[in-house]
Amino acid sequence: MRPFPLLVTVSVLALVLSTCAPATTPPSVPTQPPTATAQAQPTASIVLKLEGPGGEKSLTLNDLKALPATEGWAGIKSSTGKITVPEHFKGVALDELCKLAGGLDLNTGVSVVAKDGYAMTISNDQITKGDFIAYDPGTGDEIKAKDPLKVIIAYEKEGKPLPEDSEGTLRLVVVTPKNNQVVDGHWSVKWVNQIAVKSLAQEWKLVLVGAITEEMDRGTFESCTAPACHGAEWKDDKAQTWKGVPLWMLAACVDDENRHGDNAFNQKLAEQGYTIEIVAADGYKVTLDSARIMRNNKFIVAYLVNGNPLDEKYFPLRLVSDDLQKNELVGKIAKITIKQK
Repeated sequence: MRPFPLLVTVSVLALVLSTCAPATTPPSVPTQPPTATAQAQPTASIVLKLEGPGGEKSLTLNDLKALPATEGWAGIKSSTGKITVPEHFKGVALDELCKLAGGLDLNTGVSVVAKDGYAMTISNDQITKGDFIAYDPGTGDEIKAKDPLKVIIAYEKEGKPLPEDSEGTLRLVVVTPKNNQVVDGHWSVKWVNQIAVKSLAQEWKLVLVGAITEEMDRGTFESCTAPACHGAEWKDDKAQTWKGVPLWMLAACVDDENRHGDNAFNQKLAEQGYTIEIVAADGYKVTLDSARIMRNNKFIVAYLVNGNPLDEKYFPLRLVSDDLQKNELVGKIAKITIKQK
């Protein structure tokens, strides 16, 4: 028998079996990284939270930049009289942001809060009418506002993002079309991260009389209550927290010509002895000796209780302390006078 047919049979069988075998998996080849468009985009960080009648909203920096922009010049006069000359800012008008939070009315204002807890309340008239005291940036003298003043939440200065380390992503400033006026320093808040539209008590002034006289408005008083400034708190027997400024620090504003700073309180004068007369709007008076209140943070002139303005019984200010008799807890304070013995 010849072998040839057998060879053909074997060859055909091998061919058939090869067609039934699984395909060989090719070696894996490293793939290119996905393109930037294919990669998941990081979530933009929230830079500002809004709260008001319209609910709560969270905005990114891009959200703010998509809103109508307002530009202008802003500078300040510090409590010691130092002038920071106007610089050019760009941002979003506060009234524009209020629309997103539900809008303003005559009985509401805006609390602007920084990340360290410092807060300032801006009234309806200040937001809608630019009702601020203006000063000449050259002399520091009070002037009649030469151009409209506008409150904005700024995200740029001199065409660049705000310096994060010294001012934060956002800053409250009061701008004007020209660099010809500045406002009080407490109307410039750095590191802003929250805005709340809320009920606002009426404006008020506290008259301080001593070697000099000062009429302290609500904004100035409020700025003094910051944790990093002169703020102090007292909790009463009902667990209510009263917040304000120690009485001795208010005396320091007018006990001599040195109104502000670490050495503003005239220690020598207090040791020699004088009285402090706290007078309510209805004429009721409480008199304390300087030795009793000298550098004593327990005697507090409060303007908030549990975070809210005082009610009609005590508004706008009340003297509080564990070291006071009940008849010394005077409310509706309108004037504080230092009298030499």
